[in-house]
Amino acid sequence: MGHVTVIGAGIVGASCARFLQKSGHETTLIDRLEPGMGCSFGNAGVISGRGSSVQPPGPDLLRDIPGMLFGSDATVTIRWSYLLRFMPWLLAMTKGCTSADKQRTAAAMSDLLAGTQEAYDAVVRDTPADAFIRRNGSLGIYRTEEQFQADAGRREANAALGAVQEELSTEELRQLEPSFTDAVPRAVYFPMSYSTTNPSLLTRAIADETVVAGGQVIQADVTGIRIENGRPTAVLSDQGEHPVDKLVVAAGAFSNQVARMMGIKVLLDTERGYHIEVPEVETRLSRPAIHYELACGINPMTTGLRFAGTVEFAGVDGVENDDRAWSIWRRSCGLLKETQSVDDHFATVWMGCRPTMPDFRPVIGPAPGVSDCWFAFGHQHLGLTLGARTGEIVAEIVSGRDPGLDLAPFRADRF
Repeated sequence: MGHVTVIGAGIVGASCARFLQKSGHETTLIDRLEPGMGCSFGNAGVISGRGSSVQPPGPDLLRDIPGMLFGSDATVTIRWSYLLRFMPWLLAMTKGCTSADKQRTAAAMSDLLAGTQEAYDAVVRDTPADAFIRRNGSLGIYRTEEQFQADAGRREANAALGAVQEELSTEELRQLEPSFTDAVPRAVYFPMSYSTTNPSLLTRAIADETVVAGGQVIQADVTGIRIENGRPTAVLSDQGEHPVDKLVVAAGAFSNQVARMMGIKVLLDTERGYHIEVPEVETRLSRPAIHYELACGINPMTTGLRFAGTVEFAGVDGVENDDRAWSIWRRSCGLLKETQSVDDHFATVWMGCRPTMPDFRPVIGPAPGVSDCWFAFGHQHLGLTLGARTGEIVAEIVSGRDPGLDLAPFRADRF
C-alpha cells in the first residue's frame, strides 16, 4: 500500500497514522512536540456523539461579536492587537452566519459525528490506550430552570440530528452526580458519549501503538515541503530531510503554515482555549459536564480536576493570558461541593490553540492542486471527539476507498 508521512502528532494525526497502518500502509509521524503535547494535551476530554455537539455559527452569533471586542472577561474575546490580521477570517465567518448556512453545517457535522465512539473502539481496543477511555456518558448542565427552558431549541435541534439525550430533573441529577451544588438544578444526559481521563496519555498511547506496529515517530520542526511534478517528495525540517511517498497534514492550528509551504492558502485561525486544573481533589463526579452558559467543561482526570473552556482570538503566537484560565475557575468553582472552598494554590493553568475554520467545519480531503497529499485539520472544539473518526476517514480516502460520507462540505478550497 505504500508509505504515508503524517505531519502532526496530536489526537487527529496519531489516529490517522494508526488507521492507515490498519489499512496496510507504513507510517511516519512528524511533530515539533512529543505526541499529545500540543492542543491535545489540555482539552475538556469529552468524546461526543452525533448531534450532541453541533453548534455552528448562525444569526445569533452576530449579536455576540460586540461583546467579544469589548468584554475582557467574556467567554469569547478578541485581542485588539490581533484584530487586523483576524479580519479576513472574521468577515468570512460573519458572511456565513445565515440560517441556511447554519442548517447545512449542522447536517454535515452530524454526519461526520456519526460513529465517533465506534471509531475509538476500533483504534484503542485491546491496547493500553483503552485504559484512558471512559464509557459512561456526559452531561450538559444549567444554572437555572429558566436557562434550561430557554435552551430547549438546542435540545430539539440535537434530537433532530440524531442525538441520544435525556432531560434530568434536579432529583435525577442529584442521584446521578451528587457532587453538584444547588447552582446546578438541571441537566441533559448524553448516555452514548465517551470521555477520556487523560487526553495527552491517550494520544501518546495511540502513537506508541504505531511504533509497536512498525511505524516511526520523529520529533522535528517542519520548515518546508519539497514539491516535484505536482506531488510532495520530502518534508524538510530542522532534523534534516524526510522522503515522502504520500503526505497527510494534520498539524492542528499550524496546518495553514504547512499548507502555505505547498503554495496553498487555507483560511484557518485558532480559538485559543485555557484550562485550570486542581490536583488531588476528592470528587465524586464520575463523568464530564459541559456548562453551556459558562462555556466550561469539568472533567475528573488522572492529573486532577480540570476546568476547561473559553475562546480567545489572538493567533498562535500571542502571549498567554493566564487570567483567562483563572476566570474559568472564578465562574465555575461553585458548581461542585468539593471545590467551593478548595485551596487553589497548587492549581496549574494551560493554553492551547484550537484550529478553526470560519464555518466551524474541519478540512478533510485532498490538498487542492497537489497529488498524493491530504488534509485533516480545523476541528475546532471537536478535535478529541473527531480524532479517531477523522483517522478512519483519512485511511479510507488515502487507500482509494469510499469513506461512506460526502466530504464536499469539508473541502480545503471552499472559501
